[in-house]
Amino acid sequence: MLQTFFLVVTSILQIQSLEFGESCFANDEPGTCIALSECKPVLSYIEKFGNQIPNNLLQKFQDLTCGYDHSDPLVCCTTSQHITGYFNDFGNQNGGTSVPKRPKPVPTSNSGNWGGQPSKEQTTSNRPTTADTDINKSGRDDDFPDIRQNPNLSLLSSNCGTIESDRIFGGNRTRLFEMPWMVLLSYDSDRGTKLNCGGTLINEWYVLTAAHCVSFLGNRLTLKHVILGEYDTRQDPDCERSEGKEYCAAGIITAEFDEVIPHTGYTPQTLIDDIALIRLKEPADFDLDNIKAICLPITPELQREPLVDNFGVVAGWGVTEEGLQSPVLLSVQLPILSKEKCLQDYSQYSLKINDKQLCAGGLHDKDSCAGDSGGPLLYPGKVGSTGVRYVQRGIVSFGSKRCGISLPGVYTNVAYYMDWILNNIRS
Repeated sequence: MLQTFFLVVTSILQIQSLEFGESCFANDEPGTCIALSECKPVLSYIEKFGNQIPNNLLQKFQDLTCGYDHSDPLVCCTTSQHITGYFNDFGNQNGGTSVPKRPKPVPTSNSGNWGGQPSKEQTTSNRPTTADTDINKSGRDDDFPDIRQNPNLSLLSSNCGTIESDRIFGGNRTRLFEMPWMVLLSYDSDRGTKLNCGGTLINEWYVLTAAHCVSFLGNRLTLKHVILGEYDTRQDPDCERSEGKEYCAAGIITAEFDEVIPHTGYTPQTLIDDIALIRLKEPADFDLDNIKAICLPITPELQREPLVDNFGVVAGWGVTEEGLQSPVLLSVQLPILSKEKCLQDYSQYSLKINDKQLCAGGLHDKDSCAGDSGGPLLYPGKVGSTGVRYVQRGIVSFGSKRCGISLPGVYTNVAYYMDWILNNIRS
């Protein structure tokens, strides 16, 4: 019976781009993208209907799909209680004919990508209650950690985030050496090597990334290496021609790591505390022009600096508007939004955010997307006596399954985690 159901569902499912074990949303509830055959709440409904699967049930499964593992469909599996609520409009178990609710697009987080292609449909029904959209006030201005006396503050690189006058700020394609703090995370999967997440070097030993890039990966995706000094994944070394002269970077470094430190507060169900550190086995070589550190918001002034209505820069090797992952490091300028505006844009999803998160985007065809997860949201700031530098303000966390459709992305607010970062690094 299940094989028959697979065949029917596979023929109508919209192909998504999430991986097994990644975080997702269904019916406004967080879940995990797993094989349909392993999602017991969904299987219980399949058993009720047998081979007589009503069309409205199949339409519901279109909204649940989050990808494929070879030929087997993957579904966004939430708890039994939530799945029951999701299908409770189908009448009795023999295939009642009650009219299903209008399907809604589903936002999702990801492991290494923002994944998927939901429907562009918008709906005004079933909007969240006031309680659903209340802003969690746990992150107020007086909640910023005072790190000025933290003994590990000296471990962060002082030569960081250099901005050169000829750099393309917010352009599509970056220049060679423009963002030397960018790293790629390499994973082993049953389909070979995947470059699914980004990150940033914060000193010679540590990479800052998203927790969902290193935890809750399932058993089919394993973090293997951190790639330093990358620019164009199609060639090594990377070269660029300017004014008739060719400039080449040093070769990339496929680095091993000896420790992964995800924030213990992160779960795929809550999507908060989406931050992690990776300690390299060997220190990065900052003598190379294509390997440097990014600055972090280490002062009260940087932590409290108003960012709303300013344009930050997101960088990564994510999926482009053509639906293909870019081989070249890209960047895009995105407006940083207030929580109120972000909640308004996501009102149909009962999205909850707090001040430990940032929202940015909402521009058509401009967004962080698949492959950008764990990468930085940058905004320049004054760093000590070194002048204005790029400062990492956010970490790409989650967003809508369809990129660039005027829905903002959600980012971990780095300023609120400076004490966590410093307390988890060592010399």
